[in-house]
Amino acid sequence: MTSRSPRPRAQRQRLEVAVTSVVEKRLGALPVAAEFLRQLDVAGIVDEVCPGGASALVTHGQVVEALVANRLTSPAPLVRVEDWARCWAVEEVFGIESGLLNDDRLARALDAIAPHLEHIAGTVGARAIGEFGIDVARMHWDMTSMSVHGAFPAEGQDEDFPVTATGIPRTGALISSRSRPGLRCRPTAASRSTPGSSAVVRPRSARSSAR
Repeated sequence: MTSRSPRPRAQRQRLEVAVTSVVEKRLGALPVAAEFLRQLDVAGIVDEVCPGGASALVTHGQVVEALVANRLTSPAPLVRVEDWARCWAVEEVFGIESGLLNDDRLARALDAIAPHLEHIAGTVGARAIGEFGIDVARMHWDMTSMSVHGAFPAEGQDEDFPVTATGIPRTGALISSRSRPGLRCRPTAASRSTPGSSAVVRPRSARSSAR
């Protein structure tokens, strides 16, 4: 090779670039909540009482499980549950797309289960007693009070459901409206429990409890 001969060109390595999207979602306690809901068969119990249409993309029971998971992880109003499902790994854990948990769909599920709340709560409670061996020999009454805001005229409320009225909570401050639900467990053996009788959620009217 003489000095006038052209120099060989250096072989450059080809650079390959792969562009991938990374989606970050919060997991939190969703797997734990999903496992407990599966053991209690909440979706199955709700769907047995409130079957949805054959063409429904998500059943009432699945919606109720998602609402329970929301209350346990990051409580939000109905209009914000869809955003919560989008930011949290709801689709990965529960198999429900966030768009299916809009406030209209949530409202339809709540309207469907409203006439069957006592039966659903009793059945889930009885299953919890049998599944986890809960001792129900002692009766417990939870006097939790909930404060709400707005106008709730007595003539516009259904006596078969929790009644909201003016009362004074344990804080001592007068509030415009409140309701006091009660959780009662009847003294019966877990092995002899029957749905609707062993663990029953009964709302207590604010009219009779506010003093």
